[in-house]
Amino acid sequence: DKTMTSSLIYKIEEKINFFIDYPIISLFIIGIISLSIRLLFFEPDLPIRQDANAYFWYAIDMSILNYFPNSYHANDGWPIFLSSIFSIFNFSTYLDYTILQRVSTILISIITIIPLYYLCKKFFQPSYSLVGAALFAFEPHLIQNSLLGLTEPLYIILVISALSLFF
Repeated sequence: DKTMTSSLIYKIEEKINFFIDYPIISLFIIGIISLSIRLLFFEPDLPIRQDANAYFWYAIDMSILNYFPNSYHANDGWPIFLSSIFSIFNFSTYLDYTILQRVSTILISIITIIPLYYLCKKFFQPSYSLVGAALFAFEPHLIQNSLLGLTEPLYIILVISALSLFF
């Protein structure tokens, strides 16, 4: 019975070491699970609200006019990014563009685990860095935030990328 327990522990340690030795595979698995969780809670029939709606209309105006609209907007970075994405696609309904905005924030928040892993790796062992990336990917507030279509996922990836390049 004791040898069976030790062989089971050995097998578990082998699997853990495999994921530590190949962090790209681990990050890919974390990203896929994170994407599936976000898609589970994603409701495409609901339009965006509040600030995301203001960013949306500013981005739509910018993609149609091909220049900055005259209306005042405090943050131009996210609408500029969105307008470049909107100009690639040609949808016929408002809801399709809002889905595209929300899918963009979902993808940005998932891609964030890559620079976060490298940032954590500067300070911790690779195994703990994978745990840090997983904690970020599965944190409920960040999952909810990525579903809203707001600016925070772009801000977070830029800050984490800047910090990991700095260190």
